[in-house]
Amino acid sequence: MQKEIEKGMKNILETKEKDNVKVDIEVVNTKEKTKKKTKNEIKQELLKDAQHKTQETDRLLKMAEIEDIDSSCYMEMDNYVGMVKTASAYGVIIEGAGGTGKTWRVVKHLQDVDYAYTDSFTTPQALYSWMYKNRDKEVLVIDDVAGFFDNPRVLAFLKGGLWHVGDSKNRIIHYMTSKPLQDSEGSFVPSAFVLGARMIIITNKLNRKNLHLQAILTRVNYCFVEVPFEEMLHIMEQVAKKDYDGLSYEERMEVFWFLKKHLSSSTENLSIRTLIKCFQQKVYSNRINKPELWKKLAMVSLLKKNPALVLVEEIIRDTSFVKEEDRIRLFCEKTGRSRATYYRMKEQINRIGE
Repeated sequence: MQKEIEKGMKNILETKEKDNVKVDIEVVNTKEKTKKKTKNEIKQELLKDAQHKTQETDRLLKMAEIEDIDSSCYMEMDNYVGMVKTASAYGVIIEGAGGTGKTWRVVKHLQDVDYAYTDSFTTPQALYSWMYKNRDKEVLVIDDVAGFFDNPRVLAFLKGGLWHVGDSKNRIIHYMTSKPLQDSEGSFVPSAFVLGARMIIITNKLNRKNLHLQAILTRVNYCFVEVPFEEMLHIMEQVAKKDYDGLSYEERMEVFWFLKKHLSSSTENLSIRTLIKCFQQKVYSNRINKPELWKKLAMVSLLKKNPALVLVEEIIRDTSFVKEEDRIRLFCEKTGRSRATYYRMKEQINRIGE
C-alpha cells in the first residue's frame, strides 16, 4: 500500500514538473513573439533615433559659444539679420565669398531666438518637408546649399515664403504634385501651408541672369559681404587671439604675424579659413616634432598669388613709368587681359590703403 502511495506521489510530481516546463516554454514563446517587430516598427525606431541625433546636433550648434568679431564690413548684414530676428522683415539674402564669417556671424546673432538651420537638402521635396516641419520657428537659416537658386520649385517656395498674400499677411508655400507628399518619417505633408518663420539665406554666389531670382531679390533685403584686404587682416588678428585647441596664444600670434608678413592683396582666396588652415599646419608640425614645417606648408598651399595681380603691384611700384598708358600697355601685353581688368585690379590693390 505504501509503495502504491509513493508511486502515485511520484507520478503527481512528474506531471507537475512537465506542466511547469510546458508553462515555462509557453512564457518563453510568448516573449519571443513579443520581441519580434515588424519592418515598419524597426524603421520607425531607426528614424526616431536618427531624429534624436539630428536634434542633439542642432542643440550643440545653438549652444556653441561664438565670440563677436569687430568689423565695419558686417554693418549692413548685421542690421538686415537684426530686421529678420525682430520680425521687422520677412527675409534677407546674404552673398559673399566663402570664409568671410557670414555663417559664424548669423548664428551669433540668433543664439537667443528659436531658429532652424540647414546646409543641405537632396531634393526640393526634402526642402519643402523641412520648411513645413519648422514652419513655426522664428527663423529658418539656409546656408550655401548647392543648386539652391537654380531649381524652379525651390524658387517658387521662396517667392511664397518671402512675401505675404493680400491683406491677410499670410505667406503661403505650395508644392503642386499629383502624388501625396510624405516626409522621411513616412508622415503625410500637406501640399500647401502657411509659413510663420522668417528666412535668412546665405550663399557664396548668385546667378543674376535668372529672372525668377531677380523677382525674389525684390521681396527681401539683400547685401553683398566684401571684406577688403586690410579689414581681413584685422579680422584674422581678432580670431588669432581666441582659443584654438593645441596652440598657445604665443603660437597663434606667431602664425598670424607670419601670414601678415607674406600676404598681400594679390593672395588668392584669402579668408578666415586661411588662418585656421595655418593653425592646423602648426598643430601638425608640433605633433611630429618639426616645428618649422608649417611655414613651408603655408607658403606652398595658402600663400598662392594671382600672377596678374602681382604684375599690377610691380607696375604700380615701378617709378620708371612716366605715363599710366605705358603701365596698361605692359599689363595687356604680358597677361593678354583688358584695360578694364587692369583698372579693376589696381582698384583692388589700392583698397589696402583705405
